[in-house]
Amino acid sequence: MAKNTRHLLSVLMPLVSLGLFALVFEVGVLLAVGEQPKFPRHVVGAEFGVRVNEPDAHYRHKSADGTWWFEINSRGLRDTREFAYEKPPGVKRIVSLGDSFTAGYEVDADQTFSSILERTLREAGHDVEVLNAGVSGYSNAEALVYLERELLRYDPDVVLISFFANDLVDNLRTGLFALDAGGDLEQLQDAYVPAGFLGNFLNTNPVFNWLSGYSNSFVFTKERVTHIVKRQLVAQNLANVADATDEAPLAAQAPQAVDDDATPEQTLAVAIFDRLYEMTRARGIPFVIQSIPIPVGETDGELIEVFPLDHFDLDREGLHFVSMQQTLSKLASRERLYHRKSHGHWTPASHLASGQAIAGVVLGESLLENSLAERSP
Repeated sequence: MAKNTRHLLSVLMPLVSLGLFALVFEVGVLLAVGEQPKFPRHVVGAEFGVRVNEPDAHYRHKSADGTWWFEINSRGLRDTREFAYEKPPGVKRIVSLGDSFTAGYEVDADQTFSSILERTLREAGHDVEVLNAGVSGYSNAEALVYLERELLRYDPDVVLISFFANDLVDNLRTGLFALDAGGDLEQLQDAYVPAGFLGNFLNTNPVFNWLSGYSNSFVFTKERVTHIVKRQLVAQNLANVADATDEAPLAAQAPQAVDDDATPEQTLAVAIFDRLYEMTRARGIPFVIQSIPIPVGETDGELIEVFPLDHFDLDREGLHFVSMQQTLSKLASRERLYHRKSHGHWTPASHLASGQAIAGVVLGESLLENSLAERSP
């Protein structure tokens, strides 16, 4: 009996010690740095090569700013509705692409700018569906692949993509595209799923996602490891870009195609947006770019436009640009625009202003009526 007891204690003591350490670490993080944004990222690799929201997922996000629930449909869209590829007769469709701002981190589903856009257009008499295809951590490069290989199958009448500052670096991080020696966009990789099988496993693992959704200490550790890995990926892909251009600066390789003043990140982003425009224009689909400004300082009073406007030609038929800088700046004195206790996403007030501004362009330019509906399967 004594031998069995000693054996049991030898097993239990390490577990108890580990549990006590975890408890102390949990309390320590909460006291030292406060409640962490607990945003489990239910994203998985799809058969077409890039990530989507985990189909049929249901989960909670929580931070010091609030609590929000996510419902993902069977094809990875943030919606309780299901959408067949073939549109119902008489229905118009807008595909809304982007990262966590588009997905609607830190707001409820009906508060996202995509939902506001749909309601506003319906109130104006249009039978329209807006498909929220936002995916946390997405780059413009991934959005290009997602649209080309999957979302065009929904037969959209308008394509909307939202740009945020971190897209400039994230495009490089993916390693999907670079500019060749002639300044043309070249696909370097056919797919991008961070950490591959391991990433898919962790993002769909119930234990990992429970910890991501409920443990401050786990989130604190995970976020710091993630930032280190991202920096390493960016550094590696910058080296890949140099290799792809024979290790010479982009401007030196193709002075006729690349602006001397543009950074490699800006040049790549412009080339990706050019490809997106060419793809939509060839099909007669109006292309709308929304630019999300970044706040400077502790308040929302100063907002900076980060889209590379000096290097991208906006004066093209079928191309529409919506900068939220001025619109949101007018609201800053009376509305909180960005959540300040978590990851800095838009508040419902900003989503409302965004959805209405985009609806104003869609209605003012008659985009749903002018879409030519010349689609490729």
